[in-house]
Amino acid sequence: MQFYAHSGECPDKSDWQTLEEHLQEVARLAKEFAGVFGCGEWGENGGVLHDAGKATTDFIKRLEGSSKKVDHSTFGACLAKEHLGPLGLLLAYAIAGHHGGLPDGGTQQTELHYRLKHSKVPEDVSLLPSITLTKALRWPLAKLEDKTAGFSMAFLTRMIFSCLVDADFLDTEAFCTPEKAAARSSVEQPLLVDLQEKLNQHLQKLTQQAEPTSVNRLRQSILWQCRAKAELAPQVFSLTVPTGGGKTLSSLSFALDHAVTNNLRRVIYAIPFTSIIEQNARVFQDILGRESVLEHHCNYKEKDESEEAAYNRRRGLAAENWDAPVVVTTNVQFFESLFSNKPSRCRKLHNIAGSVIVLDEAQAIPTEYLEPCLAALKELVERYGCSLVLCTATQPALDDSALRNRLPKIHEIIENPQQLYSDLRRTKVEFVGKLTDEELAERLAAEEQVLCIVSTKPQARKLFEMLPEGEGNFHLSTNMYPEHRRRGLDTIRLRLKQNLPCRVVSTSLVEAGVDLDFPAVYRAMAGLDSIAQAAGRCNREGRMEGLGRVYVYEPEQPARMPWVKRCAGRAEEALRSLPDADPLGLDMMRRFFALLYDVQELDKKQILSAFPDQKQIQLTRDFYFPFRTVAENFRFIEDETVGVIIPLEPEAEALVRQLRYTEFPRTVLRKLQTYSVAVRSNEFIALNTAGALELVDGQFPVLRNLSAYKGTIGLYIQESGIWCPEHLIS
Repeated sequence: MQFYAHSGECPDKSDWQTLEEHLQEVARLAKEFAGVFGCGEWGENGGVLHDAGKATTDFIKRLEGSSKKVDHSTFGACLAKEHLGPLGLLLAYAIAGHHGGLPDGGTQQTELHYRLKHSKVPEDVSLLPSITLTKALRWPLAKLEDKTAGFSMAFLTRMIFSCLVDADFLDTEAFCTPEKAAARSSVEQPLLVDLQEKLNQHLQKLTQQAEPTSVNRLRQSILWQCRAKAELAPQVFSLTVPTGGGKTLSSLSFALDHAVTNNLRRVIYAIPFTSIIEQNARVFQDILGRESVLEHHCNYKEKDESEEAAYNRRRGLAAENWDAPVVVTTNVQFFESLFSNKPSRCRKLHNIAGSVIVLDEAQAIPTEYLEPCLAALKELVERYGCSLVLCTATQPALDDSALRNRLPKIHEIIENPQQLYSDLRRTKVEFVGKLTDEELAERLAAEEQVLCIVSTKPQARKLFEMLPEGEGNFHLSTNMYPEHRRRGLDTIRLRLKQNLPCRVVSTSLVEAGVDLDFPAVYRAMAGLDSIAQAAGRCNREGRMEGLGRVYVYEPEQPARMPWVKRCAGRAEEALRSLPDADPLGLDMMRRFFALLYDVQELDKKQILSAFPDQKQIQLTRDFYFPFRTVAENFRFIEDETVGVIIPLEPEAEALVRQLRYTEFPRTVLRKLQTYSVAVRSNEFIALNTAGALELVDGQFPVLRNLSAYKGTIGLYIQESGIWCPEHLIS
């Protein structure tokens, strides 16, 4: 009897995909993907078995139109457990979850061990003997550490899962939507060696055009050191370069040279802030070509011009599995994918193997998730052929002995980072004590150009409204939709360049990667890393005759958020313990992070504790791994937020009209993200109760009372969560 994987149009089934064809092609692709990290046989066996449960008459009836549900994945998982030795149970997770997601390994109805125990054997599996299975799976990776054995085994399972689901997606796409598969295959990926040559040519032009200043000589020295160290073998590196040292291009040069020298496959930048992502991606695309650089984050804005359609399509395909030579993405996307259980998010994981991973602003990993993040990074470096570059001016001491999963030896690329810090120093930090809001507003008003960074959105709004009315006052916060913020930043940069009055009150969104250059900066007391980032917006280009002025003050009402209070407390303790040291120097920064790691929960959700150690595994032999539970718990952004669409611009209004009638809202919603403001649940309730929102299709909130959005402030919501109507946008 002939079995099928996917149906076609012809009643005689002449254009249907046979099950054997599908299994063999998925096995071939998964073997190729997993072969990168020495697990080809795992991928091949997973591909062979993943749809074994389709070898039934019930599934044929379903393809013919029957509504009867058929569990076609659990049977293949059973075969993996029975025929592939003790490690077959790990493969069973991937097979059982290749549609719904990696399950927990418990005995509840939807969990793996229950499903394996209660699975019904298909009545006809005559197809399967024609396909060869490996008799037993071998452990392909380096020796396990006792305490993290379970985590390593689970990580391998998730990587195999990635190979399987990506192979399954691609073969299904080739049969069901051949035009999409053709668009994917038509993209000719440039070689990293060609991108290296493009960058070399660009750097040569920059060197020829650069003025012979001391700063440019330092930037050239940094670049040379990066190129020299690129010849080293894959390992953990740190690139400690202060603001203004040319870190962006030097890190890219190191990454490309290192990848070419060591035959690595791609370069991945993981960055905490979309402002830096957009900035870096634009720089990289200008040098390497747009087709070579995938920019992947939620605020990415597609262009609707007809000539952009082909590029948008190719970019969308590459974003599904990171099939691009250079990927620029967010920390959220990178780390949450490493702990996800969903097929769509895990497709990309196998393409991380054999990559140069650059963690830009490495100190920005949320501390409460630091231990599991470090554990994942160690796995990628030690078992999956990756190099890791910790790229920041404020190195976060990720090799500190207090860390349970501290990184292995970190190789610093810069020969003398302390001397480099001194040579590039452009600011002087002064702690000015407690200031009332009135005193602070008076100080800001007295400056022609000044930036003030506060800890919360209500503080930013209140302080901004206290400034004397006049041209040149600006407010920035995430209560403004991204496109609005972008335009505001463009105006601020222009006024700074033209030496016009410019006073900006902002939340911390401007602290990293936003290329602003003020002669004076005020910063509410915070962690030393945040103060250093704020200082990076002061005298950024080194054009002042003396040092820029950075004033750190104690706010009238200290922030109530526990995280901000803890960081400020550890900063004060570090400053007391090293009274004669530079408050933003490398020694002080290391002391600050050591103190922070000593008191802070570094695995708040007990992610690592959820995986058994070596002794527990030896006792049970059943590999009870909580994939689904861990994925639900590992979330960088824990506050439940809702994106409210702000239709103030013609493009946003047009997209909302599309949203009302489209059958496929996902594409429209992606474009609307740049016109949306994320609000907390209590704020959403307040807006909705006040009648300010319309729920398109009952689920997509659109701001309809536009008086709730003020041109200088953004979405205006009281601290209590009560909606406060204000002026129309200017």
